[in-house]
Amino acid sequence: MTTATPNVAKAFRLDEMPLETVREGFARTGIRSQEAMHTVNWFEPGFKTAGPHAHAFDQVSYVLAGSMRFWVDDEVFDLVAPSVLYIPANAPHCAEPLGTERALNVDVFAPVRSDYLPLCAHQQFVP
Repeated sequence: MTTATPNVAKAFRLDEMPLETVREGFARTGIRSQEAMHTVNWFEPGFKTAGPHAHAFDQVSYVLAGSMRFWVDDEVFDLVAPSVLYIPANAPHCAEPLGTERALNVDVFAPVRSDYLPLCAHQQFVP
């Protein structure tokens, strides 16, 4: 039987967290709290988006390194680190890196996305 680890403060290096490769040039990991989910996304230069998607909750996207182009509804946003973009619920959106530098993007979702919980397994969070 596995004993649950109590929730305690813990620091993580973003560049040392376990990554899930989504597609060549795009890998991610996650961290969560009781009410929110954060995905840490690494985009390699030249990665091309698969196209827009939408979901029923708000998203806040931080660009912490490099630069990225976001498409939201009919608007285009070019963000250079450090920048942040609010994406409203149900808005079709997608993103890809710009330039020759690896981009680091952190997305914040609330409530917690159950489909992304495996990204946070390393955290041993107990809900």
